[in-house]
Amino acid sequence: MSRILISSSNVYCNYKAANFKYNEYAMVRCVDLETLDAHLTNLEPNETEVVISVLENILDKAARGGPVEEREQAIDIVIKSFLGVVEDAAMKNLGTKFVVIDPIRRPKLDWYDNMLDEIKKKHKEVFNSMGLGNTSRVDVVSWASQEFEDDGVHLTKEAGKVFVGGILNAAEAIFQAGFIDITDDVKQSEPKPTSANGVLEKRIDRLEANIDERRWNDNLLFARTREELDMAANKLKEERVVMTGLTSSTPPPSDRAQKNLWLRKLVIDTMKKIKPDFDGTISFINQGKNNGKEIPMVEVKLNSVEAATGLRKAFAEKRKEGDGKSMGRLYIANLVSLSTRVRIDVMKAVAKKLTVNKDTAHVASYLSRPILHVKTSRAGSSEVISRAYTFVDSIIRYGSIWNLKDLEEAYKKAGSAFKGQLEQHFVVLREGVNPTAGHGLTASRGSASGRGGRGGNAEPRKRPREEQSTSTSGSWQSDKRLKADK
Repeated sequence: MSRILISSSNVYCNYKAANFKYNEYAMVRCVDLETLDAHLTNLEPNETEVVISVLENILDKAARGGPVEEREQAIDIVIKSFLGVVEDAAMKNLGTKFVVIDPIRRPKLDWYDNMLDEIKKKHKEVFNSMGLGNTSRVDVVSWASQEFEDDGVHLTKEAGKVFVGGILNAAEAIFQAGFIDITDDVKQSEPKPTSANGVLEKRIDRLEANIDERRWNDNLLFARTREELDMAANKLKEERVVMTGLTSSTPPPSDRAQKNLWLRKLVIDTMKKIKPDFDGTISFINQGKNNGKEIPMVEVKLNSVEAATGLRKAFAEKRKEGDGKSMGRLYIANLVSLSTRVRIDVMKAVAKKLTVNKDTAHVASYLSRPILHVKTSRAGSSEVISRAYTFVDSIIRYGSIWNLKDLEEAYKKAGSAFKGQLEQHFVVLREGVNPTAGHGLTASRGSASGRGGRGGNAEPRKRPREEQSTSTSGSWQSDKRLKADK
């Protein structure tokens, strides 16, 4: 048998096996739910005695800031998610004993210490509702014994020894106690199956739920990794812009060299029209694939990031003039990967759902890493709370508010480019879904960790002009269409 101590720095820094009379524990440092889930999901058969002391760190990360009502909701979700991970591990490893340590203080956070009694009460209620015979919950240190360093997070050396000693004393008593047989795999709060088939069905149901939970967490991890990689790649191209919808009253020359000069002049003239004081220089121009058309989109590399940013900003201001038609079909955007464009459409679906009454949301899509900005008005107050979310964070926070119709644009952009990896890139998109055919999304199991059912039917809708113009199938406009635009 092997013992594991999964804990934060307050235990990690104060535990030395030689200072305590008990058998040595394998130390695992952990400060977030994803790491805890990974360790408990991959327990070895000989790791049969597990102590967990990390809840205060997870609460600190998830519930910091925001209105009181949102914080209370976040605390409730975190506690249920935390104990859900423990419960899944306990059901999967029926021969293993788990000891869960009650959270301790965190003076750095005033709200936390003020709510600690309520947090521990909620923790106890949810824990007791699991009713598992191989899990135990203990409160090992009194409030008065919790003395902290100036950072308000780490226990003093003496207080740390008391805390660790209390954990080991409590765990030792539990590990030496008789083992409660729970091989029927049934919660005490549930009706006990009357047949072997009933037991088997319940075990299969829990196994499926565990697989679903693991898939969700894995997809979040993959999506976050890919988001980071895309951001790094996009940042290398911040001095570039993509232009579509270019128009000219002069047809392009047939000679290739002359055509390149003509295109370069057209691009520079267009830039001057948008930003009269534009003083950047063009390093090169790449033409997109023709797709059977005479003119594709163009990628333009400028001499600096500042020049590209200034041009995009000037274009955004121009498009706000009048009724938005001052620029015709012209559209200028930053150069980012296709997967980033898909993320932007998913986040726009979120922003659209969140924009109600006095609450507003928008997506900053001109960055190398798109950000969802949410402004929420506090009830009965003029105060407005602003928050920003990355793609994966917006999925975790608002993963259940949209349906298939809302994600239609994201599916269109994704096309078949991510076949076999759709969920690993974007989490909420599913393989084999055709938005224009009205097929529903596969619903994901709702749980305390934030996932929710996603489904619904979609009616085809016309793409907005700015999105349509970013496609690679743009074409030159004739003189007649140019005059019509003017």
